[in-house]
Amino acid sequence: MAKVVILGAGLTGLSAAYHFEKKRFYDIKIFEKESVCGGLCRSIKHDGFTFDFTGHLIHCKDTYSKNLIEKILPSETRNKIGRNSFVFTHNKFVPYPFQMNLLGLPDQIIAECICGFAKRKHQIKNPENFYQWALKYFGAGIAKHFLFPYNDKILKFNLKKIHPSWTGNFVPKTTIKDLFEGLRDSKTKDTVGYNHHFYYPKKGGIQFFIDNFRKQIKSKVDKNYVAKKINFREKTVIFENGHKENFEILITTIPLNNFLKMSIEPSNLNLKKVHSKLFCNSVINFNVGFKPENFSDKHWIYIPEKKYDFYRIGFWNNFSQNMAPKNCSSFYGELSYLKRDNKKLEIKNLRTQTEKSIDQICDFLKIKKSSIVTQKILHLPNAYVIYDLWREKNLNKIHRTLNQNSIYSVGRYGEWKYSSMQDAIIDGKNVVETILKLKETKKFIPAIKQIDYVIPKEKEKIKQI
Repeated sequence: MAKVVILGAGLTGLSAAYHFEKKRFYDIKIFEKESVCGGLCRSIKHDGFTFDFTGHLIHCKDTYSKNLIEKILPSETRNKIGRNSFVFTHNKFVPYPFQMNLLGLPDQIIAECICGFAKRKHQIKNPENFYQWALKYFGAGIAKHFLFPYNDKILKFNLKKIHPSWTGNFVPKTTIKDLFEGLRDSKTKDTVGYNHHFYYPKKGGIQFFIDNFRKQIKSKVDKNYVAKKINFREKTVIFENGHKENFEILITTIPLNNFLKMSIEPSNLNLKKVHSKLFCNSVINFNVGFKPENFSDKHWIYIPEKKYDFYRIGFWNNFSQNMAPKNCSSFYGELSYLKRDNKKLEIKNLRTQTEKSIDQICDFLKIKKSSIVTQKILHLPNAYVIYDLWREKNLNKIHRTLNQNSIYSVGRYGEWKYSSMQDAIIDGKNVVETILKLKETKKFIPAIKQIDYVIPKEKEKIKQI
């Protein structure tokens, strides 16, 4: 038995282990359900190509993260890249961010965006949802031509039922000055947004970064351990292979909805029955290797238009030339969906949609089918967390209840949020500091307490688009 058990050796779990050891605390055990570390932040090799589980790029927003990332990924092993991304709309490639780069669009669209921005809804003091938020800060034109259609496609959820708290650093704001400057200069704003510059490994995909991070940690990672049940009162994790592990403190990076579903809790708690109230979409990540080499200079392209099923495409070999064999290039595409009750129909529709999307992209990029070398389809069952109004009201209560039972659900899916790789590293660091502070104040194992949740009646289901 270890004082601290960590479930998940993705980036947050590895960061937690690393920061425990930096504090000379080694009484930890790490369990990972896959045969490799990384969670969704990992890569696979396929027919000589390297594909990540969608794009994972390393951004540095603060000195601490930058120093740690550069330690894990020394200069000779990394590329530093300036973003070259675009929005494809109205048959034009508009530099990202759309809300600052209108040059080249039809005159009517430009007029709608600028007039809409000038007349934006200032009277909305505290936007209750993303729909209102977009109208308040960007106006009807920018919302109509990018923010609404793109987020409809990626989230697959009613935008009037999504809280704007997710936007944070992920949606760059604009000004009337930015809009007019964007009409004179078509170059991407190279200092705008959280992803304007990023690091990427020269070889091995994002897995190279994960593997290097793993080497910084002395503690063993037990792999192929799939958690099945978590008993709050007995403080045990039961795995599918029959192993039972006791803990004093549990750090979990398992998706919060799945974690709550597998919990065995005292009768005075209301956690398990709320797991179905936490929504996220799923993503099909399709990867294609093809000839010729150096096909495009773009990193990724956002696709808001409804005639395309996919919402984004990107080019692996522009992150690193070693992602594709010599004389070849590769692209990835992403399409999202919400899970349905009819699994057979869902699988059939997704296969059709994926095949259609690959055909659409090949036509879009003018790639001949005969030039395709290989394809690899990856499935992400948990992709983008849905910031619906129920989540906004109840998420903190869920985390407080878990904390009061010596359980810390952290990271992108553990905290049920939208975040970057750097955020995952900081999440691991922060949870370690919290736990060690409790240890010092002798509050290492708090008593079980109850928190009530807002449980909608069964018939009051959330309407989705």
